[in-house]
Amino acid sequence: MISFMLIVILSSSLLQLGLMLVRGYNAQFEEKVRELNSPDLMVMTEVDDPEQEAEIMDYISKIPEVDYYEKVPVINLDSEEVRDGVEVDTKNAMETVLGLYSFAPYGEWGEIDRPQFVELADKECDNPIYLSRVYNQDVFQGRYHVGDEMTLKVNGHERVFTVAGFYESVSLYNLFYIDPAMLAELNSDDKAPVDQIVIKLVDGADIDEIYNTMANEFSDRGIDSAVYSISEFKLMYTQMINMIAVFLCAFSLIVTLVVMIVIYFRITNSIEQNITNIGALKALGYTTHQIRTAQILEFVLTAGIGVLVSTVLIYMIISPLEVVLRSLAYMTWDHPFDLPAFTVTALAIVGASFLVALRSTRSIKGLDPVIALRFGLKSHSFRKNRAPLETTSGPLVWLMAIKSALTSMKQNILIFVVMCAIGVSLAMAVFVGYNVGVHPLNLQKLLSGDSPDVQLIVDNGDDIIYEVQDFPYVEEAWWKTSATASYQGTSIQVDITEDWSSISECGIMEGRAPMYDDEVAIGLTLARAKGLMAGDMILLETGDRSCEYTITGFVQGQANYGNFALMNEDGAAHLGVECPKRNIYIMVEGHGAEKSAVVIDNAEAVFGDRLELYLNYPEGLSNGENPTIMLGRVICIVLVVISLAVIWLTMMLLIKTIIIKKQKELGIKKALGFTSNQLRTELSLSMLPAIVTGLVSGAAVGILNANRFFTILLSAFGIAQSNMAADLWMGILVVAFGVVASYIMVYALSARIKKISAYSLITE
Repeated sequence: MISFMLIVILSSSLLQLGLMLVRGYNAQFEEKVRELNSPDLMVMTEVDDPEQEAEIMDYISKIPEVDYYEKVPVINLDSEEVRDGVEVDTKNAMETVLGLYSFAPYGEWGEIDRPQFVELADKECDNPIYLSRVYNQDVFQGRYHVGDEMTLKVNGHERVFTVAGFYESVSLYNLFYIDPAMLAELNSDDKAPVDQIVIKLVDGADIDEIYNTMANEFSDRGIDSAVYSISEFKLMYTQMINMIAVFLCAFSLIVTLVVMIVIYFRITNSIEQNITNIGALKALGYTTHQIRTAQILEFVLTAGIGVLVSTVLIYMIISPLEVVLRSLAYMTWDHPFDLPAFTVTALAIVGASFLVALRSTRSIKGLDPVIALRFGLKSHSFRKNRAPLETTSGPLVWLMAIKSALTSMKQNILIFVVMCAIGVSLAMAVFVGYNVGVHPLNLQKLLSGDSPDVQLIVDNGDDIIYEVQDFPYVEEAWWKTSATASYQGTSIQVDITEDWSSISECGIMEGRAPMYDDEVAIGLTLARAKGLMAGDMILLETGDRSCEYTITGFVQGQANYGNFALMNEDGAAHLGVECPKRNIYIMVEGHGAEKSAVVIDNAEAVFGDRLELYLNYPEGLSNGENPTIMLGRVICIVLVVISLAVIWLTMMLLIKTIIIKKQKELGIKKALGFTSNQLRTELSLSMLPAIVTGLVSGAAVGILNANRFFTILLSAFGIAQSNMAADLWMGILVVAFGVVASYIMVYALSARIKKISAYSLITE
């Protein structure tokens, strides 16, 4: 019962924690939206024409669904982080904080999305600067704390700021708040502020519909702007937590299945072992209902205690866990007691235990007291004697193990189901570990169809692209730019290059890449939402220009949550889109960090100051700092640990039951001269057929369905079909690891056989 309770604690902990995370962070986000009065929509424009600015404000004010809005003055300044004593490659985007950063005057905010300060300095600071918690984590990798000095080169002049506090926001996460006088001093060029317009809609308004309408309207009017909705921010803040929660809940169901099988096995074995006692109780006048109730209550109460213990354990670890999760969720979580999560977990675990125990005790109904007292359920076994020892040749211990395996059907079924569940769990661990932890480029390619190894950001790259193609280790090189179009009211991101059909890996899942100026490939998510097929015509619009294109294929990627399209440069000309060639993408032989570094060195040597920034993706993905990769590795380790724990706890229960049930048989074998090691080997070998069969079945199910599971998991990112590596060697590794681990555990747990002796079983 202790081992059973431990399995219940493990199962209920996973389920309750998963429910708490998915409920807690989503509810916390909604609470933050209310608490901070966060905007439903946010528009960022940079216009110098007062008439066009008035046109924007007039348009927003006339939208019926707009309740009220505010304009936040934000100034974008060229900024660079300066770190004393740390050598930083200022062109490496992975190392430097360099670019246009948004500054806003401290204290000059309105009612919408007021910053909520969660940490403040306890004394006055020189040149105070206030950062969002998200910005500190996402951009500065959590380097700064309240009171630390931060050196920024702004507009070419170094300024030493003191971090005076951190604020929380679920939308305006990219602002530096500084003293208004300091901001005026830094803005020496009198740069015009960027209009950041935050909008609250009336209750019941469709945020996504208004978002699409507004984005398309600005595009049609030729207004340079960016529109964001609160839905995008919610996805950013909660998606990683939701993924963790899905994993926890999914694998709690696997462990719960094991719990149910254990209950059934334990009760049926208990009835067989205690049949005489049950017969005596019936003879004394106890009813079948009373006896069954006693059996059921044993497991229901134990399951209930296990749920309570798991709840206590969860609330002991939830505070330090919440601190760790801030790097993924970017916000604090108050984690009060979650009654619905506890109730669902208790009902699921205790309710399932009750139903299985009720089903398992049905055999007590037809049990006659006289037969039970004299013989038990069966007075004789007419089963065929498989592999009789006197006529079957072979190693004696192996033959005995085979006989035991062939005559233990219930035991085999239990082991098969448990190991099948373990096989699925380990298969997911290997799949995630390989595609996210070991080879994160597989995940990168899934999320971004045309995933390069190197990206160069250059000043005027019209001629650079042809020189890059001649560099050593370069397999392919292409430029890419993006524009915004619309289709039936939906905002579409259009990715443009010279010729998509010449790029070997551009994320095409079905059909082909566009080859001519009247062709386009669209996101698979967009196609499914709009019911589009290959060969259909799609009308794209930008401003006062529109053009009809033939759909040649469907592409995979997370750009604009799947609402995007691929188009060649000639096709973009029909929409009046200009194509600056500043972003150069490079595919390197072998996709290695070292060869990518050689390509970058050549680019720096050849192009000099024309090279503004570069990204070495293999190097950045392998340094272990990426939160997604860290999460993948943690999930892999957790799944392996959970699998090993389930094997240990299940085998502990099973082996103890077998030893108690067969202690006379084991004592007789010892009297005949068998050693404890031989009997332990026999027991371990007798379980191998069911272990191997279960692991093979589970590994096959896990590997074959891993991409389907990830498709569901990443659907909110716009991923319509996961296609990461799911190879045969993964299943072989799962089976090999599972068999070795199980055999070692069974052999170790069967050490109780040493204590059995023939003499101790003699009864006078």
